[in-house]
Amino acid sequence: MEQMTLIRELDMSRARIKRAHENIKEFAEVVDEYIGRRPADLAADLNELGQGNLRAVRREPIPIELPILLGEALQNLRAGLDNCLYAVAIIDSGMNPPPGGTKLQWPIALTPKEWRENKKRLEHLSPHLIAALHRIQPFQAEWPEWNCLRILHDLARLDRHRSPHELCMWLEEVKGTYDKEAIHNLAVKEGPVGEDGVVVTFTKVSPEELSPQMLSLNVVLGIDVQGLELSPHPSTGQPSRPWGPLDNRLKGMCKAAEEYAEGLVDMAQNPDAWLGDE
Repeated sequence: MEQMTLIRELDMSRARIKRAHENIKEFAEVVDEYIGRRPADLAADLNELGQGNLRAVRREPIPIELPILLGEALQNLRAGLDNCLYAVAIIDSGMNPPPGGTKLQWPIALTPKEWRENKKRLEHLSPHLIAALHRIQPFQAEWPEWNCLRILHDLARLDRHRSPHELCMWLEEVKGTYDKEAIHNLAVKEGPVGEDGVVVTFTKVSPEELSPQMLSLNVVLGIDVQGLELSPHPSTGQPSRPWGPLDNRLKGMCKAAEEYAEGLVDMAQNPDAWLGDE
């Protein structure tokens, strides 16, 4: 088959994935600027029993650009993968449009059953290409929740049903010191900052008034997706966000998707190098 190098769908795929990278870079820049403005103050509450808390009181709402940029990144990445698969089908079959082209969609399967359903759309592809797609499915991963296609699937699913994305402040870290004789039971509320804004709870046992010498803490806040489910960390087993903060997760997801796409194109363009990979 004559090698096809100028395929519009392949150009579209690469352009969309590149645009997703740009969306994510801009997303991270807006987050950094927002957090750099220290959009929340800490306020202390203490009742007559000495039970207290520190609240993050937001002075500035989360920028509306963020859910828009996130939605655009997901849309571009998902469409880019679909464009890639269509281009691969053209290269593989030598036909444009390719056989079964209207049914083609980049498969993301969370279970073997979902894979069997997705595989029906791939029936006209060569076996080595189907095998390659099978290997990268989330259900095949040792830690499925940390699989980048799984992350894309979950975020894109949220985007379809709730647009724009609901984002929230996320407690990344608490820094500072406190008097362990005066302050007992200090606990950090890790994760999303709730409506009450409480990020730290404690009990004051000293008769003296609460002071910076007694309790001096600062919080590091970030942005993440509302309703995010934590997953066991592959190394520690502790409940964690896959790949950490949202911007890291997005960068890893986009990089992996680009590598999967280019790898599949290479397999379609150089089938002899992959003979027997079925």
